[in-house]
Amino acid sequence: MQIKNKIAILISWPRELDMFQVLIENISDDLVIVIDDLIYTESERSGNVKNIVELMDRELEYILLSKVLGKLKYNILFSTAQTFQERFTFRSYLKYYYAVSIGSFLQFFGLSNLFLKIINRPLTGGGKNAKKFEIHQIEREIGIKVIRYPKGLDVSFKRYPVDRWKQEFDMHLCHSDIDYNLIKNKFPLADCIKIGYPKYDSIILPEEAKQEIYSEFVNLDKSKPIIVWMPAHIKNRSERGLNLELWLPVINRLTKKYNVIVRPHPKTRMVSHYHIDSLIESNLIVDLNFNREMGILYQAADLILADYGGSVLDSIYMKKRTVLLNMSHKSNFYKWRKQGEYLDQYVRNDIVSIDYNDAVDLSEVVDEVLCDEGALTPSKLKNKYFEKSENYKNIIDILNNIKSEMF
Repeated sequence: MQIKNKIAILISWPRELDMFQVLIENISDDLVIVIDDLIYTESERSGNVKNIVELMDRELEYILLSKVLGKLKYNILFSTAQTFQERFTFRSYLKYYYAVSIGSFLQFFGLSNLFLKIINRPLTGGGKNAKKFEIHQIEREIGIKVIRYPKGLDVSFKRYPVDRWKQEFDMHLCHSDIDYNLIKNKFPLADCIKIGYPKYDSIILPEEAKQEIYSEFVNLDKSKPIIVWMPAHIKNRSERGLNLELWLPVINRLTKKYNVIVRPHPKTRMVSHYHIDSLIESNLIVDLNFNREMGILYQAADLILADYGGSVLDSIYMKKRTVLLNMSHKSNFYKWRKQGEYLDQYVRNDIVSIDYNDAVDLSEVVDEVLCDEGALTPSKLKNKYFEKSENYKNIIDILNNIKSEMF
């Protein structure tokens, strides 16, 4: 096995180039990008390799993961843990058939909720959504010092972190006390360091960000405030795009008073062309740029419309006024997130969230949020979920300390 005296960043999705930008800009000659080209059953990953390569800075050294596995290792490897092998084994097939039979039975009759309360596990094995394969992390196979890089605070208090990370990573970088404590509670000996959101630090001023957005989207009316809608991706095939279908007609009416930019999730864009076409045919400005610097888009916004997932906490970190758009409480997506005790469910206690109905006047809600200081201003809200900035370590300092130990 050849050892490369370099720092590698494993890229699994195009948007990770933005996440890792701070590191990429500060590593220079010691850096190599490893692009995940493994084969997955997940349709959302279709076209990932092509999109990543097209977005790559041509001056950066990169290599496909298939050329690395089993051949060489890098001294330091950063990964978001989103790369893995799907291994089909006798055990994985047994678990699958248990899940779709007994597990589905437990789900259908609500017994999974009872087990969840009693033993903290639903015992469904994934139920009807179970996979026939086992997930195998590959970071140890290509890195000596392996560091997990956080991809957002879309975390479940029931499920985060996943068990397979325990022996895979030497260090976990965290956004805040929230993910830090969840990891420490499950992996007490883990080396964890809080770094905040490096991609959102040292960002340009709001007016400069607005000018960049105006220059890109020339149809924006500079006299109107900018609203950015960040709908989550719903992986469940039967409900995919349901949040878009539900809220698009309501949000479309906002364009009379506001500039509305919708940023569909990149995964939704890959697998749900019908819903993307519906957005394009609306009055909204549709942002389909895979290479988007998300900090600029957030900074340009006067208000964020979100629903679930990482964008909710991103908005808080960026100190943006935010309105959350709820899914039906009868939807499987809503039930899944509630059972998993996802963080954005708790955030709804501090941020205005609204249920859909035909008569809802979203414009009134937006006006009130834009004008109301409330008990928790954006700055106070950020302090609640992210504490004070002096608690965080600079990612470049961490990198330099690791380099001094390794090289």
